[in-house]
Amino acid sequence: MASVKIERAKFIETVNSIIKQHSGIGLNKFSVRWYSHLMESDILNRWICFAAASKAKIIDLNLWPQGNHVGPTKQVLHFPLEALGAQDHPFIQCLFLTNVSIKPHSDICGFTKLRSLHLHCIQIIGDLLGLLLNCPSLEDLEVIACSGVTDLNIPHQLDKLRHLVISNMRIQMVELHVPNLSRFGYNGGTAIPIVLHGCSKLQKATLTFHMTWLEEDNNKVLGHVFHGIPSISAGKVLHVHASMHTNYPVWSSQVHTLTTRPACMFLNLRHLTYEILFFTKAPNRYSGILQLSQYLAFAPQLETLELHMAYHVSVSRCWHGEGVSYSMHRHDHLKTVYMSGFRCYRAQVELLCSILEMGAVLEQVTIEPMVRIPYSCDLLNLGIPRDKICEWAHRTSERFSKVITVAERPEQRCSYAISVERL
Repeated sequence: MASVKIERAKFIETVNSIIKQHSGIGLNKFSVRWYSHLMESDILNRWICFAAASKAKIIDLNLWPQGNHVGPTKQVLHFPLEALGAQDHPFIQCLFLTNVSIKPHSDICGFTKLRSLHLHCIQIIGDLLGLLLNCPSLEDLEVIACSGVTDLNIPHQLDKLRHLVISNMRIQMVELHVPNLSRFGYNGGTAIPIVLHGCSKLQKATLTFHMTWLEEDNNKVLGHVFHGIPSISAGKVLHVHASMHTNYPVWSSQVHTLTTRPACMFLNLRHLTYEILFFTKAPNRYSGILQLSQYLAFAPQLETLELHMAYHVSVSRCWHGEGVSYSMHRHDHLKTVYMSGFRCYRAQVELLCSILEMGAVLEQVTIEPMVRIPYSCDLLNLGIPRDKICEWAHRTSERFSKVITVAERPEQRCSYAISVERL
């Protein structure tokens, strides 16, 4: 305890010494990274007032919690937003806050030049929308693991907002009125309604859903981006990460036919990446991924498809069938297909066979046995010899008269490709 007190006193003394030596004008960035339980509110307020008096353009405050505990019940220090409220000459351009509490309100001022606002692990006590309405120059907004917000409504007044990230928030709805948004990221536990109004300039969307569904509902996991968030159809690049859980998989001999089409076709989509983490005891009896064969029809201009798969299984065998080609829309623009975690499970085989049959202009098809999802590989996709995958690729190449390349392990230098000449 004595050493902690000495460390705390030395840190505070050092910061105070630096502040005293500063002229107090023209400060570009003020950054503090320290343990929250070693910080007192009056010291923090004094330092923030110094940053405000010096008209710091960038303020970065990260108060690490004691231990690993971070959550809404954790008592954190309050960050005084009012200290930045210079009405005559607003100065703050970037504000990055981590592990503090804030009390935003509609009468707050001094943020008309703010371009970047990052709120990480923040206790929000008050009106976040009121703060956002007073940030007309905002271009970059991140709200991650914050408490105190149930619905996130981004107003149309933020017409300069380009980049938005919402992650690990216990919210029920996201609604955006942001005409110039170009990049959007969402990471959440459930498929909540996400409504994007007039985001016609959206270039890239990254969506992560950690959901648990019964087998008959698995199409909701893959299709939520098409049915639940139709306004992202303006985007050219879409990256989706989803978890699919089933304890009692039963193979469906027929892909469920969609009864309704999405509200919008993904006419601009050129690059689609799906990362799917499967939790199943029997991957050869699990057909949920085949739903993609129908959803791909809603992206008629698609040029590149990446599908990264990871199955949490202790042991499994490859499937020895030829692969049924399910009814699938013809793709006249799809040129590149890359599948990692390909272990010749039945659904993988049949989905790829459907793509090979309907991909009129396919130029490059690559399958990789290795998993390309950043999770522990201790129990991922075990028990399938590589030579069995290569044998399947050779037979399938001949069957569809299209080149299939089996990617090597990263440590291996020689390339191995199974190919046939086009007829």
